[in-house]
Amino acid sequence: MQPSLLFVDDEPNFLVLVDRVLSKEGYRITTALDGRQALVYVDCVDFSFAVLDIKMAPIDGIAVLARIKKRSPSTHVIMVTGYPTEESRAECIKLGADGYLTKPIHLSELITLLRDLMLSDTPPS
Repeated sequence: MQPSLLFVDDEPNFLVLVDRVLSKEGYRITTALDGRQALVYVDCVDFSFAVLDIKMAPIDGIAVLARIKKRSPSTHVIMVTGYPTEESRAECIKLGADGYLTKPIHLSELITLLRDLMLSDTPPS
């Protein structure tokens, strides 16, 4: 079964690239251009993973993170920002984020983090 992944970013061209690359990696991708659209998906689907841009309007990625973790605590969430601060990192980790990446994102780094998170869910044999 393909792991489902919600990717939220306000840059449409980047979403097209991410969709193409991560689909080839075996993920079933849902993309959203803002937090409001993301919340519609979050309220209907339990995703395996979510990758959320922090700075978005009108609803930011931190609010989406909180909603995801409330609805589906087992969803792995990776936060992404072009404006990293220790405060935002600490808040994301406190709310349950599994990763915090800075833009520009290196897709190979994201893929490695997603694989590591998936392996952490696999029970030992």
